[in-house]
Amino acid sequence: MIKKTIFFFCLALGYFSSSAQLSNPEPKLFQPSVLVELFSSEGCSSCPFADEFLKEVVNISDSNKMPVYVIDYHVVIWNRSGWVDPFSDSAYSLRQQEYMYKKKLNALYTPMVFVNGSDKDYAGADKRGIGTIISNTLSQGSPNFLRSGVTAVENEDSLMVAYQYWGDYDSCEIRVALVQKEINSQVKGGENSGLILHHHNVVRDFTTHPINNKEGMFKIYMNHELNLENYRLVVFVQDKNTWRIRAVDQLTFAP
Repeated sequence: MIKKTIFFFCLALGYFSSSAQLSNPEPKLFQPSVLVELFSSEGCSSCPFADEFLKEVVNISDSNKMPVYVIDYHVVIWNRSGWVDPFSDSAYSLRQQEYMYKKKLNALYTPMVFVNGSDKDYAGADKRGIGTIISNTLSQGSPNFLRSGVTAVENEDSLMVAYQYWGDYDSCEIRVALVQKEINSQVKGGENSGLILHHHNVVRDFTTHPINNKEGMFKIYMNHELNLENYRLVVFVQDKNTWRIRAVDQLTFAP
């Protein structure tokens, strides 16, 4: 069943990548983009399975040059269970709680996934459910599109991010996640004690900025000592009221 699900997802991505444009596209429709947001913790015994699945999603989307982007927020919910996750942040827990409030959900858990801010939540290892919503999203046009760029600011520990957005930006904000591509972490307590966990696209910094025009720029802090080859910037536009994600872009750093 697992192999069939992965194969189905690969077929969906391959079909869309081979179709440069949608058949009979509506005017002003763009290629859609997909953001997969995972909420996880090193203290959760189910989270390594979600890590492995989302690694597959990253590998498929990267190799096919598809606009499917994954980010992993480590939350603090498990930090009193014998292991403090070194990548966790209470701000990410608040973001997960805000999703619950916006979507009127009853349970908060890990690993938990939202795809493009959808009203339905998914267990992090739900390959069929997550693969299906990604495929369905990619098969439709979108009225929104985002492109972004980044440059260093001279003599500052910061980057200047520029963006251009097509679509309605009323009630929207632009959010930027600095993610670390690969992290291997040895856990010495809690449910995963003794394991070396392999994380992908872990959120290390997260900022929100207003959108006042369809193009603009803003600064984000960046530690100059970071090896940026192991990082990406994921930039996305999100509705403040519904928390639906309208468009996503990803930036990588050249060697």
